[in-house]
Amino acid sequence: MTTTSNEEYDLLISELFAEAHGLRMKYEEFSQYTEAKIAEFILERKPMAIQLEQLSRDLAVTNAQRAQIHADLVELTSRIDALTAQRDNARARVKVLESARSYRIAKRLRRLVPSFLQGK
Repeated sequence: MTTTSNEEYDLLISELFAEAHGLRMKYEEFSQYTEAKIAEFILERKPMAIQLEQLSRDLAVTNAQRAQIHADLVELTSRIDALTAQRDNARARVKVLESARSYRIAKRLRRLVPSFLQGK
């Protein structure tokens, strides 16, 4: 009986060594796979970092242009408002002048004077 139990122990030990060797080989394969993937990611990351840097610069330029356009818009809007106010003031002054009695008299005289001069 001792020989069978020694044989069983030897068989168990050899199976355990085989299992441990199999696990070591799987670990080695997994390690190589992860190293390969990490190397791929690093190789892909370099061009992407350059592209990201370029896009960031482009975005900064675009934002600067947008800010300049907005500033121009604000300036032009204020100029338009000032010109509109100036036009409205001028229209109001003309309306007041046209409604004045002296203007109406001068207008009538201008119509009468040429006909008066032609009659001479």
